[in-house]
Amino acid sequence: MIFTQFKLKTHRLMQTNEIKKILVPIDFSETGTNALNEAIILTGMFEAELYLIHVVESLVGYVSVYDDLPQYLPSNMELSLIIKDKMEALKLHISKDFDIVPHIKIGEGEIYSEIIAFSELEKIDLIVMGTHGVSGYKELFLGSNAQRVVSLSEIPVLTMQKPCKEIDFKNILIPIDNSTHSREKVNITLMIAKLFEAKIHLLGLLDSDEEEEKNKFSIKLNSVEENIIASKLDYVKSIVIGDNIAETTKKYATKNHCDLIAINTGHESRLTGIFMGLFAQQIVNHSKIPVLSFKHHSGHFIIETPGYGIS
Repeated sequence: MIFTQFKLKTHRLMQTNEIKKILVPIDFSETGTNALNEAIILTGMFEAELYLIHVVESLVGYVSVYDDLPQYLPSNMELSLIIKDKMEALKLHISKDFDIVPHIKIGEGEIYSEIIAFSELEKIDLIVMGTHGVSGYKELFLGSNAQRVVSLSEIPVLTMQKPCKEIDFKNILIPIDNSTHSREKVNITLMIAKLFEAKIHLLGLLDSDEEEEKNKFSIKLNSVEENIIASKLDYVKSIVIGDNIAETTKKYATKNHCDLIAINTGHESRLTGIFMGLFAQQIVNHSKIPVLSFKHHSGHFIIETPGYGIS
């Protein structure tokens, strides 16, 4: 695995340290390594603990995933030893190079369910994982499993596909639609933006140009804007009328060089029907830009720092 070299930032955000445990599913792929790089940075910034998990779902496909496996299909015991050695080597590498001693876990079963179960058991605050961009067994791991983790996780999930030359978030996109819970992602997104000294792109998404609807939506968008102003972050605000929230979001992100998109999952949106269906699947699986996903009914992140509350 090749790691991006960087200097860890370790300052606190107004003495608030809401993210204390970060979990990274490991499959030893390039995309997975990119996610791990980001997690290491966040671990340093939040002064958190780092957890790594590798889940063995099936022996089939491991021959193509790992170059150093024997040509014959290994026994469960042999496979366990190989994986354990790889995870221990990864732990040692991170400990020596980044002064972070990660906790490691090797699980067996359905990949996404083991990740969710482990995150709940260890009271993880943030999951960081790669998605898409590969084929075969890795596609199964990083594609459908990432989507399932995003769908089921009660805590925020940061997914990423494309390796980053410089791991940093300088332009963060917050799309706001007219669904009830669309603002819930704002709190922790602002906290991350503060850490990276990022610019916020507040994108209002309307499905109607009726004056009454626009007035109601403006009130909602203004309340989010007030919190951004209180956070003393640079920002821009745009409102777009259309019927495809996913395409509008991706196009805006690309055009404005955004490097993080914050979305909600698990609630109904008038623009798309089921938000986790059309929108989140397109964004999580196909966005070249990292995506931070939040499940709306989770009460896991309530930030009470002045200037960050959303009513």
